Amino acid sequence: MKNFNIKLELMAVAVALTTLISCEQENDGLLMEANPSSTKNNITPLAKGTCDTNNYMPIDAISGTDYNDDINTEIDDRSCSHDYYQYNNFGVYKLNSANNSGPGTLQVRMERTSPKQNFANGKYLQVTSTVRINSAGSVTDNISDSAVNDGDGTYIAQVKGKHTNLRTDLGESQDPAIVLFVAKPKRNNSGTGSIILQNGKVKDFKIYAELVKKRGGSGTSGRRMVYITTVKRNTDFNVDIKTEFYTSNNRKRQRVIYTINGVTKTHEISTQNTNGQTAEPVETRIRIGAYRCKGGTADIRWNRNLDLLKN
Repeated sequence: MKNFNIKLELMAVAVALTTLISCEQENDGLLMEANPSSTKNNITPLAKGTCDTNNYMPIDAISGTDYNDDINTEIDDRSCSHDYYQYNNFGVYKLNSANNSGPGTLQVRMERTSPKQNFANGKYLQVTSTVRINSAGSVTDNISDSAVNDGDGTYIAQVKGKHTNLRTDLGESQDPAIVLFVAKPKRNNSGTGSIILQNGKVKDFKIYAELVKKRGGSGTSGRRMVYITTVKRNTDFNVDIKTEFYTSNNRKRQRVIYTINGVTKTHEISTQNTNGQTAEPVETRIRIGAYRCKGGTADIRWNRNLDLLKN
């Protein structure tokens, strides 16, 4: 919710949006599918507000020319300390780990979600863009960066995928992720040592795909990490993520195909839920921005060349 206080003074117009609450329920089934069109005017940043990280309330990302409106004009903003803003052709998504101490138990985030794609053979969603990373959440936990329970890192994108035989009674999310893409500051000693710095700042970030072993999976027993690539701080790299439905042997299937920094991989998604029952894909979405910051800050930037393709 936003209250607009407009004050005209001489030739300048200053627009301030007062306190807002913007949050998402991680296990919700109520994610809104907004029309990805927007009015192009002058940029007006949103005012930051307090938030409960457990709740979901999409708000207009920006008033004016929106660099990332191809995926959605609305943003799930639980960053609390920061506003979404645009700089040098990039949409800037920033997080502060201090905001995890609020009333919510979930992680802070500032994300956009694509419209959903319902299952049909050959249907897909695809996001392409250029990305920069200036910082990603970091903690000292002496856990390898290739481990699911490592606290380092910020998700820059995630593919969602609802399925049949959803077992919320067994802890499966109502809004399950199937592949998440996480950036982690590169450390010494296989990720357990100190962060490698250059001129006092993080030198590189390692990018991993966090994959479900079975649909609805979470934590160390339900997911696994796949190393993709390493990128330099504040340096452009390409991101192309595609979630695709198909039919094989009369069974409904889903796969995620991506190219990040020139590295291409394909992951076939399980046809079982966490209880071993048949689980067929029902719908899919892609979320981009910044999600999770357990220590320090995160600064993820998505270029205005972002495109959403849907078939």
